[in-house]
Amino acid sequence: MSRLSGFTSRLVTLTSVVLCVALAGGCGRPLDDDPKAPVLVIVSQTYLTIENKAGSALVDGVVELVPSGVLSPYRANLPRIEAGSNREVLLDRFSGAGGARFLRGATRIRSVRLTATDLTGKTYKREVPFQ
Repeated sequence: MSRLSGFTSRLVTLTSVVLCVALAGGCGRPLDDDPKAPVLVIVSQTYLTIENKAGSALVDGVVELVPSGVLSPYRANLPRIEAGSNREVLLDRFSGAGGARFLRGATRIRSVRLTATDLTGKTYKREVPFQ
């Protein structure tokens, strides 16, 4: 009986450790992988924050949620973002092939890809992990 009790105790401890690690990974604000980039992409639970540090307004852009596997990306047009400001894009604004809206729990997303052009015609490309 004590042998089973010891096994159960270790199992509960191991489960607690795994749960704490999983919860700690989901806490806090996920940051972009390169804070010195001219365009930052920050992933939150319900939206993306696009920050323009480029020095010129971003006038033409597309943001894509790239799924794992063979599915086509979910896309959203990026509105104009002035230099030094940021824009929040809700995840439910993204649509896939055929107009299907993105649902966070239904599709596993691998990364966020951003392509934008500024007023001078310079193109910026960023791809960050989706967390």
